[in-house]
Amino acid sequence: MSAEDLIRAARDETYAGRVAMIQLKVAQNVASEDPGTVNHAERISYAYLVIRGDENPKMVAAHVNTNPSIAASIDAEPEQLGANIPDGDIEFTLASIWDARALAFAARGPV
Repeated sequence: MSAEDLIRAARDETYAGRVAMIQLKVAQNVASEDPGTVNHAERISYAYLVIRGDENPKMVAAHVNTNPSIAASIDAEPEQLGANIPDGDIEFTLASIWDARALAFAARGPV
């Protein structure tokens, strides 16, 4: 797997835009979740950050591209720049990395 291919895909405007749009969907789901969810305070804070548009879509796309299945698909067709990644795979990956991103933002403290 070529890190350069993963980077090129993450920096592609269309792919990063898709990731950002799907991230809004995940953020809305988090904003509507049960307050008893583990890490809810951090998760909701991060959801609000995303909904405000304060997240870097290309950085999020790079994080999404660390998913082994997504990375393999990008590696198989690097010229597609992530166009071959189904929205459902991106959504699943965003949901699975949500806590890590939320906790990372919480750990940095107020900006």
